Amino acid sequence: MKKNLFFLIILITIFSCKSLGDFTKRQEHSKKLEAIDKEIEVGRAVFAKLAGKYGIVKNKELTDYLNKLGKSLGLYTERQELEYYFAILATDKVNAYALPGGYILVSLGVIKRIEEPGALVGILAHELGHINLRHILKQIKIKVRYNFFEILAKFLAGPRQIVTNMASQISNKIEEKLFIEGLSCEDEFEADIYSVKLMQALNISPIPYIEYLKKLGEEKGAKALEVLDKTHPGVSDRINMMEQCIVDDLPIMKASEDFIKFKESIKNIKVVER
Repeated sequence: MKKNLFFLIILITIFSCKSLGDFTKRQEHSKKLEAIDKEIEVGRAVFAKLAGKYGIVKNKELTDYLNKLGKSLGLYTERQELEYYFAILATDKVNAYALPGGYILVSLGVIKRIEEPGALVGILAHELGHINLRHILKQIKIKVRYNFFEILAKFLAGPRQIVTNMASQISNKIEEKLFIEGLSCEDEFEADIYSVKLMQALNISPIPYIEYLKKLGEEKGAKALEVLDKTHPGVSDRINMMEQCIVDDLPIMKASEDFIKFKESIKNIKVVER
């Protein structure tokens, strides 16, 4: 009898531990999903701010092409829990932005200067690097973790407007980081290296992207480059870093008919700076 009781206790203990372990795993999975939802909410808020600041190019063919190319690259990145979205900012200023939640914005000023499809791939890969290396999220955790990741969680079950308001507050912090301070030089270098490695993994030469950056570096004093010059490290330093990562003599990506149409359509778009 005692022996049977002993085995019963052992079985109960084993099943209890398993149930507790399963519960812990479910709890951790739930927390991860919650964190992703918060990130996407904040990304939408920042997207809305940028769209209001510059305007978005509302051209379905151009947007579809950019998303087709960007999402294809996104399939080979680490953060498969995100769905990536790409849009064109209606400004001739030269910059691109990687936002929380998988939102990537590229300015007309950037695209108008692109001559090779490999350069566009490099730009998108660079921004995907920021997202997959969690550069913005690191800043959020350091500066506004209490306001966002802890307080917001308490209100997720409450009125939708409370969540939206808090996401908007956090988006102000991110906007400040993107427009005033910029990401750290280390973050920019990491994103450049990420782009080179991603392109090479896909058998695409990063040379057109590097050549694109070189031409930007030659446009010294150009008003369109004010934001880029303010928020990014020197072009020559970036190029030196990337050239050290080139390991193969890979083929240059050829311009497809879709890319040629994309470029021709972009040339015809005129914007009025706000």
